[in-house]
Amino acid sequence: MPGPKENPGPHRTDNPTETFAFRCLACGAAWNRTFEVVVLLPDPAGCLNPMEYVDEDSRAMHSPLTDAVCATCGSRRVRVG
Repeated sequence: MPGPKENPGPHRTDNPTETFAFRCLACGAAWNRTFEVVVLLPDPAGCLNPMEYVDEDSRAMHSPLTDAVCATCGSRRVRVG
């Protein structure tokens, strides 16, 4: 007879996190997002992409500083602080 399902609890990682403050220059919306910083290994060709950021929705991106989009108006005119 199988035992009860185990609940592993919330996702945990040893990767550091960084929180950034964003402000849309088009509509004025402001928000904060926390990202997990993942350090990557070189690919088989030896190219190194040293870091990837994973947002709170588990979406990977190279940098929240360049990929920021306002959720309110869709503008890419976003200042990151």
